[in-house]
Amino acid sequence: MDQERDQGLTFFIDGVAYTAREQPDLNWLEPYGKVFYVFDQQTSGNLCFGVEGPYGRLFIKYAGARTVRYMGKREDAILTLKNAMPLYDRTHPALTALRGHGPTRDGYAAIFAWQDLPALRTYPPSDRIRRQVRQLPFRDTLKMLDGVYDLHVQLAGDGYIAVDFWDGNILIDFLRSQAIVCDIDLYRKKPAVNDRGRMPGSSRFLAPEEYEMGAVLDECTNVFAMGALAFEFYGDNNDRGRESWIGPPALYEVARKATQMKREKRYPTLRAFLNAWREAVGRTPLEE
Repeated sequence: MDQERDQGLTFFIDGVAYTAREQPDLNWLEPYGKVFYVFDQQTSGNLCFGVEGPYGRLFIKYAGARTVRYMGKREDAILTLKNAMPLYDRTHPALTALRGHGPTRDGYAAIFAWQDLPALRTYPPSDRIRRQVRQLPFRDTLKMLDGVYDLHVQLAGDGYIAVDFWDGNILIDFLRSQAIVCDIDLYRKKPAVNDRGRMPGSSRFLAPEEYEMGAVLDECTNVFAMGALAFEFYGDNNDRGRESWIGPPALYEVARKATQMKREKRYPTLRAFLNAWREAVGRTPLEE
């Protein structure tokens, strides 16, 4: 029997419990196999599933359910997911692989390859994975960061600005020394402006203009986020002081410049940031 919980009701699919405000029609999932996990606490308005079946293991993101942590309109969640699909239409080692997408009777679904990988920032909030990353050789962590940075240079070249970029959307593949961005649904086409006052995402990654209604959001804004990621890997992303930096010294100055509060003191573009980062890496002796 369904029970009220966290302002919602408990339902089951293939024996797996999940919470929603009302029971959605999920019959369209059946051809993909058996659900083995449900992500029901997303603030995006999406209900997400781990499914195993004839197409292997899949991660299926569905907009159309009335989820418990989403305060917006169901129609807006559907439109956001549908409009994000061109963003995933690229092959890059730092981006999760899209397998397909399309409408369902009551919403929209996007199908991705399942990534059995932990996020850099887990939920509930924990530093456990970040501590493991910090124990890796610099050669491995530099490869991870370079992939994420290169992806965002490519996205910027295609006219997109990152929104809601933070460490909870970054998966860590320890075996391949890769960081994989798993959620770029809210990225926007240029030109972009702050229309929310406080933009989505973690405060640790938000540039000052992401708190200012009407402010321009551009590559310089995203440079701040990329620098903040470097501090998650090698420093303290709250105070960004030199004394807490454990990474190669040459990279500290690049990360610090990237995270300046005044826009004019940052790198103006993601390409300029990545060039400076790679030049500093080239001056860094790394163990074999």
